[in-house]
Amino acid sequence: MKKPKLEVLNTREIKEIRKLLDSQFDFASDLDYVFLKNEKNKIFIVSKDFKKIDFDKLRINTIGLYFGEWRRNELRLSLEGSQMVGPLAGKNVVSLDEQQLKWYFEGMDLDMDLGAENRFVLLKFRKDFIGCAKYKERKLLNFMPKEHRTVDLIY
Repeated sequence: MKKPKLEVLNTREIKEIRKLLDSQFDFASDLDYVFLKNEKNKIFIVSKDFKKIDFDKLRINTIGLYFGEWRRNELRLSLEGSQMVGPLAGKNVVSLDEQQLKWYFEGMDLDMDLGAENRFVLLKFRKDFIGCAKYKERKLLNFMPKEHRTVDLIY
């Protein structure tokens, strides 16, 4: 069985992720984790205690919290990543109303005018951060994984 390849990011790569978080979301807080990247450019974070484990004796499919996907100088945060970054984000936070939330959880893209600039935005409903979407051509493109979608929302 082929082992998944997880690469521990070096200091330069972590600085680049922090720069992206700052430029995309005005997030400058410290994330004191080890950052890992797989062959699909998915970023995972784990405690710094991770370095104490001998992985040669373990069979692991994946490790850590899925934080986001890093491509073409952009970082698309996962649901969990948006919940970590969102409360301290200073820009590109979009609040949804109940109808928009319902449509988003049904997997629909949302029509919305947020200006001309294409960018990633964090989605918020009331006090909760519910994910990250790409704003492009007056639409919020839905990246909500099917396993997180539900039609029966209780609010």
